[in-house]
Amino acid sequence: MQEPATAPWGLSISDADVEKLKAGLEPKDQDGKWRISATDQSQSGNISVHLARSGTGKEVYILIMKPNDGRSSGSGAEIEAIIWEQNKAGIHITEEQAKKDVVIITRGLLGRDFDALPGYDVSDLWNYPTGEIGAN
Repeated sequence: MQEPATAPWGLSISDADVEKLKAGLEPKDQDGKWRISATDQSQSGNISVHLARSGTGKEVYILIMKPNDGRSSGSGAEIEAIIWEQNKAGIHITEEQAKKDVVIITRGLLGRDFDALPGYDVSDLWNYPTGEIGAN
């Protein structure tokens, strides 16, 4: 990423969603636009989930996920933070839009639930009404 930004998220997710994110996604052919992979950060216990464009390999989003300790009801995990590319071809991407994009992409490709979040229309993906053209 050339101009990464990081923001806290604090989003609780289910065990099923954790497993889907950890399993990731390899595109089946050249029509697949995204590659999703997970990396254990063994020292911290966190898991990094990387969303990259399959054609270029360029990372666009990274989620930092911390598995719950299992003492509370349902273990699951928390997405503690998101890292995203702020500058997409001269359009400044806000935190809110980055989070929305990740939800739409992972729901569509992995069938994730994100029960705690509203349903977003797939047309909201790459639709940046709040983006600032030419912002750095």
